[in-house]
Amino acid sequence: MMEAQNRSDALCSAPQEVAASINISRPSDTHILGNIRSTSASNSHAFISVQVPTLQYPMISFPLILLISIVLIAGTLRKFLRRCMQQQPNVFPASTGLPPCCVPYHPIYGHMLDVFSSPDSARFNSVFVDHANASGLSTLWFLNTPCIGVLKAEHAKFVFRNSIERTGATMISRHFKRALGQDSLVMLECGETSKELWRTHRSLIKVGFTKNAVNNMANKVWQVANGFTSSLLRECAKNDQGAKQGSYCAEAADIFKWVTLDIFGKVAFNYNFGCTDSLSTTPLAHSLNYTLEDSNTRCKAANLLNPAYQLYWLPTKRNRDYKHHSQNVQGLLREICQQRAQEIDNQKNVPDDHTNLPKKDDLLTILLKSKIESQGAKRDDTHDELVKMLLTLFFAGYDTSSVLLSMAMWSIATNLSIQKECAMEAQDASSTSSENEPSLHEDASHWESRLAYCRAVILETLRLHPPVPMNSRILNKDVKLDGCTIPKRTRVYLPITQIHTDERNFARPTEFLPERWVRRNATNNRWVARDYKTEPSFVENDLAYIPPGNPQNIFTFSDGARNCVGHRLALQESTMIFACVVRDLTVNVPKGLVMQKRKKFALAPPMEMPLIFRRREKQS
Repeated sequence: MMEAQNRSDALCSAPQEVAASINISRPSDTHILGNIRSTSASNSHAFISVQVPTLQYPMISFPLILLISIVLIAGTLRKFLRRCMQQQPNVFPASTGLPPCCVPYHPIYGHMLDVFSSPDSARFNSVFVDHANASGLSTLWFLNTPCIGVLKAEHAKFVFRNSIERTGATMISRHFKRALGQDSLVMLECGETSKELWRTHRSLIKVGFTKNAVNNMANKVWQVANGFTSSLLRECAKNDQGAKQGSYCAEAADIFKWVTLDIFGKVAFNYNFGCTDSLSTTPLAHSLNYTLEDSNTRCKAANLLNPAYQLYWLPTKRNRDYKHHSQNVQGLLREICQQRAQEIDNQKNVPDDHTNLPKKDDLLTILLKSKIESQGAKRDDTHDELVKMLLTLFFAGYDTSSVLLSMAMWSIATNLSIQKECAMEAQDASSTSSENEPSLHEDASHWESRLAYCRAVILETLRLHPPVPMNSRILNKDVKLDGCTIPKRTRVYLPITQIHTDERNFARPTEFLPERWVRRNATNNRWVARDYKTEPSFVENDLAYIPPGNPQNIFTFSDGARNCVGHRLALQESTMIFACVVRDLTVNVPKGLVMQKRKKFALAPPMEMPLIFRRREKQS
């Protein structure tokens, strides 16, 4: 009918106003006869007969559509299975020089389940360690994709520094993209289409994590860490009488999440979540924690095919709770961003010596100023991008710092001589000052030199118990490693724990030895950092000698252009929290507790870690 109308408009074009009435009859043949009568101002009549072919659509029933869908799915599945069944022990051609795969594999999954197993398990080590060649290279199948694993630190450095691309399973990554944003720094794959966007976001965020910027945050971190220790001492004092004998017991993962969250709030946007004061999860902290834990839960293998976990539009309690907590968090962050942007605008045209407005030096202020300079007149008053950046920073450092501190406490609870040495250093750093080195209560920016041994304990914990035990990269060109050719687009797995405990990278690799990072200063008897470049790697006839460790062989924070942008802050806050706790409290674990790790998406936290705190007597 629209075609008939268009034709009549073309034929009956006149300067006068035209009124058209259309009568359509449907005869028994396959044409439409349109009788169109046009009336002009002179009451003349024109009759136009237009024949338009009728479109005949075949009737397709639902069973036929279902059958076609089944055939297409079956064909795709058959093709996939055929490719999977073609997996061979020789993952790569013999001409590459790469070793064959000697580990049994599933005809469909390949070694995927081995890769996703606990990093301490026998099946994980079987793929990456037991069957690696002399150069530490191993080959494996991930589904039907050929991959390799590396163990030598020099190989890991080469891969990290020559490739920034990584990909993840869509069914998993989509949940974190929903929580953090499609363009989140940690979610961008850095392929050809997203590389420039990643570089833009990275350059904006790293301004807030320079060495000077992190040192400026030290006093805030030290303040929160001391408040956390005071709360633990308060709980111990409550239990002075009775069976607990002045002790306070808590799950490590919980208490270190509280203090990490409060530090994040303080250094990121000068906000107090109040967790360390109450030693509990406050409502806003619960909302922030829920958004992260919900994504982890939806990514569990058992939930990947469950519609209740995968479809956000279903009217389930989980989806309602997720929406509620997500709106709480984003609403708070957006409000803080708007307030801070207004404060920056108010200070723009006021001389520094005349303004009465408080100056903020938190991460949000740094990011806002950097963003305003880059955008110029194009302002984003919704601050959606900054909100997503803050959520990304929280996501990247919240669980990881909690896992790191939990494992550090385990390490000193089972090595009491090391714990005593840490306590003595922390007490000295908090109380003793000199002309060149004030105490940390006066200026915490000297934490690296004053807490050298505590920092070494954190480094050794990162080496033996990396919170994220696995990483991967996609090679963007053919590379050669020890004479073996690795083709372009190959996925390279980097098992961090296994790299850190390989004797080619560290001497006495399985021992917990903070002394590999520090030594005694002969002048003042304090601990100072060691230099692996100048100190010998061995001393003849001295079996007790501990060779210095190379910090560049630690890949907990990754390496290269895509390393952890907040690694300085993570090391600073972990060392300060650790030092404050051991300065004032003894740390123990229940007798007979066996530490076991579990897989939590990309993390490897302990199954359980109950810690027992008691007030420490001052060391002499």
